[in-house]
Amino acid sequence: MTATAKFLLLSAFAALSASCFVEGFSVPQLQSAAPRASASALRMGLFDGISKAFSNEEYSAPPEGIKATARHILVKDAGQVDVVMERLRDGAPFAEVAREFSTCPSGSSGGSLGSFSPGTMVKAFDEVIFDKETNIGELMGPVQTQFGYHLIVVDKRTGV
Repeated sequence: MTATAKFLLLSAFAALSASCFVEGFSVPQLQSAAPRASASALRMGLFDGISKAFSNEEYSAPPEGIKATARHILVKDAGQVDVVMERLRDGAPFAEVAREFSTCPSGSSGGSLGSFSPGTMVKAFDEVIFDKETNIGELMGPVQTQFGYHLIVVDKRTGV
């Protein structure tokens, strides 16, 4: 036992000795129990019990599920896809082109679809968004659905 541990243990005995007589315990009874208590306390570590009480590991947030954040430009026909692709190749910002050409309500917010889980969008769209081969930040498409042709950029994907 280190000198510090002995000092703390003796200080605790001194502080408790007056109240121990009132409670019906004697100092020799406490001293005989001390080696067992201090040995288990030292094995556990002085602050392990306290840190475990505040760690809240059992109630932590669940792991983040499968989600994606994406933008798209939706146009009605293949001819418009070529015009949009040309504008993007010339360096026009995606959001600006989305506001100008997209027929989806998301066009007004630069094509942003926010974050969503699989099954939220139509199947062909989801297959591109949640495919491990689809690179983050890369323009994908055109992807044809019943709504028209989508040019898609996946900004973030988790759980895939």
